[in-house]
Amino acid sequence: MKDCSTKYPLILVHGLGVTDAGGLYVPWGRIPDALRAHGARVFFGGQDAWGSIEANAAQLARTVRRVRRETGAARVNLIAHSKGGLEARYLISTMGYGRYVASLSMLSTPNHGARIAELLLRARPGVAVWARGNDAWWAKNGDAQPDSLRAGEQLTPQYLAQFNRDNPDANCVYYQSWGARLDGARTDAAMALTHGLFYPAHGESDGLVTPASARWGRWRGVLEGVSHQELVDAAGRDTSRFCAPAFYVRLARELAQLGF
Repeated sequence: MKDCSTKYPLILVHGLGVTDAGGLYVPWGRIPDALRAHGARVFFGGQDAWGSIEANAAQLARTVRRVRRETGAARVNLIAHSKGGLEARYLISTMGYGRYVASLSMLSTPNHGARIAELLLRARPGVAVWARGNDAWWAKNGDAQPDSLRAGEQLTPQYLAQFNRDNPDANCVYYQSWGARLDGARTDAAMALTHGLFYPAHGESDGLVTPASARWGRWRGVLEGVSHQELVDAAGRDTSRFCAPAFYVRLARELAQLGF
C-alpha cells in the first residue's frame, strides 16, 4: 500500500538531547520503516543533540537542500518532535526557507516554553558546570556545536515569547501541532518521574511539555496517556494507549490527501 506517498518527502526532525543515532534515547524507532512500507520517502534532520536553535536550524537547512537535490522535490514536509519544532520554525521564518517547506507537523514542541527549563536554570552555577562537561562529551561524540546552556535557556517561557514575535508563521506553510499528556498512564518510568517532580509548577504534561505550550497552527488535540519519549517510539513498542508507527502513518496519509 502506497497511501503515504506524499508529494514532498518527509524529514523527521528530532528534539533535545538526542541525535538521529541516539543520545538520551533513540528517536523514531519503528516509524521510518512503517512510513517507507506505505510508500513515503523518509529522511532525518541531522541536527546536533545539544545545539542552539540557530545552529541546529542551519544544520537542518543543509539537510533540506540535500533532500531537495537528491529527490528533485521543490519542497519538503517537516515532522518535528519537541525542540526540533522550534528549529524548524526558525528555519522557515528567520532563515527564509518557507518557500522550500510545504508543511510543519509538531509533536509536543514547547512553542510557549517549558517551566522545567526555567526551574532548572535557577541553579545556574551547577547547571553551568554540568553544561561544560556535557558539551565536551558531545563535542567528542558527534555534535558540531554543542551549547547545552544556550539550548536550555532557549526553552524558557520568557525566551519563547520573544522567539514567537520574531518568527511569525509563513503564509505558504501548513502548520499543525499535537500535545500529549500522561494522565493516569505510567508506561514510561523516566517521564513519569519528571512529570511528578515538576507537576506543582508545570501542571499536566507528557513529562516535559504541556499541551498548552505545544499548541501552534492547526491544533490537532492531546494524545492521552502518551509520554514525551513515546511520541517518537523511543522504546520501540506499543502501549495500550498509543501505537507510534500507526500514528505517523495516519499523519503522512493526511499530508498526502492534502496535496503535500
